[in-house]
Amino acid sequence: MSVHRRIQGTWVRLDSNEQDDAPLHAGEEPEDLESLAPESAAAMQVRRAFLYCSMLGFSIYALLDLDEADSKDFVVTLAPAQYVRMLRTAVQLTPAELDQEIGHDAGFIESVEAGDIDLVESPVQLALDIARSTQSSACRLLKVLEQASWRA
Repeated sequence: MSVHRRIQGTWVRLDSNEQDDAPLHAGEEPEDLESLAPESAAAMQVRRAFLYCSMLGFSIYALLDLDEADSKDFVVTLAPAQYVRMLRTAVQLTPAELDQEIGHDAGFIESVEAGDIDLVESPVQLALDIARSTQSSACRLLKVLEQASWRA
């Protein structure tokens, strides 16, 4: 069963936990959880996103509509810091240029590559931004982070 089939049709009304508020929200449309799922996963911390998806029995790659075929034979051999450095140097970006591409302050990528910042503790969206900025596979970068999250 696809990820979206599991959550399809699940609707909630956000911010109306109490029945006393029901008349105030009577004219509002409920939120569709299916449409919020990819945004929620991207905003979630990498470690939590993998745990969340494993508990619910589906793949974060499917949830984010990433092509897993791209990483079918991909074997994780590098730590996240080394992998980010490899991606950055492959496209000939300096750490400062990548910082700017992903919208972070100068020195952020240097801290990631030095191992001072653990991407597993960062939002999934950051990994997606790094992959996009380095013109690399988001699926592969997430696989590196997934492997690191299970080791810790």
